[in-house]
Amino acid sequence: MPQLFFSSSDQEAKRLSALCRKGQLRRIRQGVYTDGPPESDGSLINSRWHEVVAYLYPDAIAAYRTAYELKPVDGFVVIVARVKKPAVIKIGWYLRISVQPGDPSIGHQQFLPELSRSNVPRFLLENLTPSRNTAAFVKSFGAGWVEEYLAKELQKRGETELNSIRDQARELSYSLGLESQFTQLDKIIGALLSSRPVDSLTNQLAIATAKHEPYDTVRLQRFEELAEYLSRFSFPHCDYQFSRSSWRNLSFFESYFSNFIEGTEFLIEEAEEIVFKKQTVNQRHQDSHDVLALYELTYDYQEMITTPQTPDELLSLLQMRHQLMMAERPDKRPGQFKEKNNQAGDTLFVEPQLLEGTLTQAFEYYLALPKGLSRAIYMQFMISECHPFDDGNGRLSRLMMNAELTEANSYKIIVPTVHRDSYLNGLRQATREGKFRTLCKVFYQLQCYAASVNWQNYGEALEKIEDDYCLKLPDDGVAVFNRKISAFKIELPVR
Repeated sequence: MPQLFFSSSDQEAKRLSALCRKGQLRRIRQGVYTDGPPESDGSLINSRWHEVVAYLYPDAIAAYRTAYELKPVDGFVVIVARVKKPAVIKIGWYLRISVQPGDPSIGHQQFLPELSRSNVPRFLLENLTPSRNTAAFVKSFGAGWVEEYLAKELQKRGETELNSIRDQARELSYSLGLESQFTQLDKIIGALLSSRPVDSLTNQLAIATAKHEPYDTVRLQRFEELAEYLSRFSFPHCDYQFSRSSWRNLSFFESYFSNFIEGTEFLIEEAEEIVFKKQTVNQRHQDSHDVLALYELTYDYQEMITTPQTPDELLSLLQMRHQLMMAERPDKRPGQFKEKNNQAGDTLFVEPQLLEGTLTQAFEYYLALPKGLSRAIYMQFMISECHPFDDGNGRLSRLMMNAELTEANSYKIIVPTVHRDSYLNGLRQATREGKFRTLCKVFYQLQCYAASVNWQNYGEALEKIEDDYCLKLPDDGVAVFNRKISAFKIELPVR
């Protein structure tokens, strides 16, 4: 692996120069050598930039935006050193060191053995400094970035942290000559803590936080990406013609499979007794109610053509439907948004204090999508990602999805047990990698499959579902079922 070598003394300089003459080393700049080939210089210098800085300016600190990024960006890093005027030092063709005059001895913290950086109060002040650099590189992030950084700190660590940052920045500002930057920082923190006007803020997250409507920026980015993906193509309309018997039978299987996926498992015959005879099966009162309550919601046509027109309507619909669905599980706090965060595997969902703000912000992307399957997929993913309640979120997300389809006169989607893993894999890819193709393909094919079943006759519908291995576990029936749905083809973008 290529290495860097520095001439730290006259004797070492002579030794390295001699090796260079023998062809064993190459000089990158005065005092800096490497034993690697020229093509390795870029990655080597960028990965070891901190050693180069420490060699050239032993008392310097990484500052301004570099104090946060801790790496070269567009080939630049910014440092503060005891120099009289700013300078840009070139290291080969790959690194530019923007050297800013200042006192590196105060307001710093160690981040590597050979280099310190500006601490948080200092780098916030620095990043409020107007940047006069060329368009190639801007040394400071500016006020909008500082606002967002502080809004996130408030969400994670509370008011005490912001007050501590302000107190430390006040003291540093006098020594660093950054009094005007502190005045601006004080206004930002005051606005976030509701002691100053909100209209001084410019960043969207900071404004929402100051208005007590904070949101999850990472999740909102994912929702924006899904909305953009869905806007790049159109799903064929899958028309549904209502009849009482087909609606009843489709709603039954919708409820049955949606509960089965979540672990509320009954035989089909047991589910028939629960739904059609209103009987509790095997003394499983709560489980039986889960199946019946979800069926009653999915069977209520008026309920299923009701979709939200505003963020407030969305929140109310979620709470009302969850309350009806989980009525017999008081320990799950029916209709009440979660107070503690929840997770599935290693995936943490939206924090409780960010829930309503995230749903409110995400709703704008929902409204911009066409009605039908596009909106339905977005709605399902949005609810699944936010996980608004202590329990029942998967069932609720699919219920909200199917309400979107019903309102658009389109076939509802059933997620058979056999296809559970494909469905969950689509969700995982969307959540972790921002890849939406699998999820969209799964839902499209499942809607087409639902449309291929004769729901008018319960016996025929059940026979087809059994023949297609819908009731099997994925390991036992996925090959057969995939052959059935492979006929439903659609061209989708890769991401």
